[in-house]
Amino acid sequence: MLLRLLPLVLFVASACGGAAATEPTRPPATDPLAGLSVPPGPVVYEPEQLIMPPEEFLLKAEVARDAPIAIHGWERQFATPSSPDFRWFTIRLYVLEPDIPPSRFVEENGCGAVVWPEEEPATFEVPTGTAESRACRYEYGDGARVLYYTSGFRNVGLLVGAQPRRDEVTDRIAVEWLAALARNQVAIIGKVLAR
Repeated sequence: MLLRLLPLVLFVASACGGAAATEPTRPPATDPLAGLSVPPGPVVYEPEQLIMPPEEFLLKAEVARDAPIAIHGWERQFATPSSPDFRWFTIRLYVLEPDIPPSRFVEENGCGAVVWPEEEPATFEVPTGTAESRACRYEYGDGARVLYYTSGFRNVGLLVGAQPRRDEVTDRIAVEWLAALARNQVAIIGKVLAR
């Protein structure tokens, strides 16, 4: 009798070994800026006219916050409860003075520019592969990890952030997503300017 039960026990144990981890989703590889013709000159629109519309967000998401921030700034936060990879994303868009280039915005908004009210996380700069952008990782005592990507277009500063849901979403993959969102946001600005 014991010998008959043993194979069943082994089968159950191997079936309960857990599902294999799925690979993290990659951002779209298409370039939303390709073929976009944008007239020259500074951006003179209000930030709420330029921020990414919810229907153009790259993942299924719900708008969790949609409000002005600072002077000439707007933040739209997207909750992604059905994503296996990310808890949330945020896009902060600032329309700067016409003579302020995006390189200055990136330079002046380093990893210390994001302020957290409850805890001062460990902060690390993450390579982006370009001089026109900067990425930072913030690690919390509870193991949570948040990444922000800073870039810009003309006199518009962009700060795009996300919280990965699982360890398989490496910093590199998270930065790829943030850079893709920033490119899509720039394309939206370009479309508004081209009207």
